[in-house]
Amino acid sequence: MFDRQGHAARHRDAVQRATNVLAHRGPDDSGYLDDGPIAFGFRRLSILDLTPAGHQPMTSHDGEWAVVFNGEIYNYRELRAELVSAGVVFRSDSDTEVLVQALCLWGPRSFDRFNGMWAVLAWHRPSQTLYACRDPWGIKPLYVSELGEATVFASEIKALRSIGCSTREVDPVAARRFLDEGELDVDTRTMFRDVKRLQPGTLYRYRAGEPVFESRYQEGALTANVPLYTHDEQSEQTFIELFREAFLSSVRLRLRADVEVGTCLSGGLDSTAIACATGRFLDEEGVPECRHAFTALLPEYDESAFIRPVVEQVGANWHVTVASDDQLMADATRFFEIHDEPVHSLSPLAGFIVMGLAARSQVKVLLNGQGSDELLAGYDSSVLPHLRSLIREDGLGYAFSEGRAQADSAAIGVGLVARAQAGLLLNALPPGVETSLRRAWAALELGTGHYAMPGGPLGAPLAQQHRPSEDLQVALLDQVYRSPLPLYLRIEDVNSSAFSLEARLPFLDPNLVAVAHAAPARLLRRNGLNKYMLRQILPGLVPEVVWQRRDKMGFPVPVGRWLRGPLRELFTETLSEARLRRRGWYSVSRVTRDVDRFLQDRTPGAPPPPALMRLFLLERWARSQLDQ
Repeated sequence: MFDRQGHAARHRDAVQRATNVLAHRGPDDSGYLDDGPIAFGFRRLSILDLTPAGHQPMTSHDGEWAVVFNGEIYNYRELRAELVSAGVVFRSDSDTEVLVQALCLWGPRSFDRFNGMWAVLAWHRPSQTLYACRDPWGIKPLYVSELGEATVFASEIKALRSIGCSTREVDPVAARRFLDEGELDVDTRTMFRDVKRLQPGTLYRYRAGEPVFESRYQEGALTANVPLYTHDEQSEQTFIELFREAFLSSVRLRLRADVEVGTCLSGGLDSTAIACATGRFLDEEGVPECRHAFTALLPEYDESAFIRPVVEQVGANWHVTVASDDQLMADATRFFEIHDEPVHSLSPLAGFIVMGLAARSQVKVLLNGQGSDELLAGYDSSVLPHLRSLIREDGLGYAFSEGRAQADSAAIGVGLVARAQAGLLLNALPPGVETSLRRAWAALELGTGHYAMPGGPLGAPLAQQHRPSEDLQVALLDQVYRSPLPLYLRIEDVNSSAFSLEARLPFLDPNLVAVAHAAPARLLRRNGLNKYMLRQILPGLVPEVVWQRRDKMGFPVPVGRWLRGPLRELFTETLSEARLRRRGWYSVSRVTRDVDRFLQDRTPGAPPPPALMRLFLLERWARSQLDQ
């Protein structure tokens, strides 16, 4: 908390109350600091240096800096060596002390040097300046709101609510954007009008009586030390080797811990690569234990044929849970309660179940594969930008052959998306026709978003939909910084923190990201396969049955069966006519008609229409967050 007028903060009780709300994020220790206009509170999840020497808030040796820090600086050992050579004497083995002493020596420029994930509040006493920032990709959250003359920060919105920040008014733009277009977490807006999220990769400076100053950092990290690509085999191999080195180094750094570490294991390329890479570095990093793998199996989507070979190769202790119908209602109820904002589907419920399994196994750190699809063109939506970039980089002939391979590939599921997109390129449709087809496909894919009451509290439909670039790398940057990765990172953080776990994401390492962003289109998708560059480093690292698989399952759950079966009561009660009328947001007759159609549909496993699913998730959020 920061008093904008520079008055002494007199909110110790409020800060303690908010900090206690976040006890699940840090059950191991708590601490508080009042200093002039700032008041800090912190809950500690002890990962590095489990002794009291890692206590927070932490103050520098000279007393000039004080910080609260959520996250990890993975290259803290290397930075510590630099600081020691400059004469710094350390009192702990924690990365927090490295952060504090780095601020003493290098100031706010320290954030350019960090490889990690963080949300930091740093108080510089001599200049009476508060700095706030998140890591470049926003892995760790930081929300901000106003309370009288104070600016208040917290890792979760529920902590802001606990001390009186306004969380009753809905942001109509954010709500309508989700209901109509399925978009969440695309900018600083949250679902609450008076709560914002700080931007990733941005340093915010607060001084009494001055406007907030913002500056970007680590922007040069995306191009540092990566050569320009030239169209020859040697250049391709150089990029692949750079990617291999960056990936293995990232996994190695993210094994640094003084507690047990495990991996999520789904059977896909990303989690398998991480699980198999961990075994190379256990002795080197002195990790107490890293042979735990956690999986949630669903009868409809059993990936065990791909997981068992990995478990055998790594020698992992495989922890498996089956999402049973009997337990599902209790899991879903808690799942919706912990999320302060809506989720986009029920797929994150499977991740929530995996986190619970890890917590019951006494593991505190989990490595997971978030970020790979967005960086390495893993989604079907990357096909058209990929083909267009190939035209520019490699010529129409090469793009034509790749378009045929994409259209025929089993990796595209049904294949309809790829055939339609390849057709736009290969048949050279006029721009007007192409635009019409793209809009028609988007409407078919997302649904019509027709449930909001005309003239109601959610306002009018948004005037213009966001259109990603047709250049592949620009489109991938959009996926990383706008949608969908920020949403997935928010869900990953909430799911893990609910069980006092720390999720680490090796694919979001600055060196790995730099290689991926500099790679040409032909190294990201090839021969109908996505994530081509990742696949090139897997032989010899992971079992052959995994790296040769062409399908991409993702994280599916049997939504249709769940909502007609074990979650039917939750679904119908959430969308009951009486409750919808009291809410006053929706065209009730349209909703009840479509609910009845869905429940009466006898097609096995048929999910609800996307627009109806979004409405259910929005209303479920409103029930848990607004109706308290």
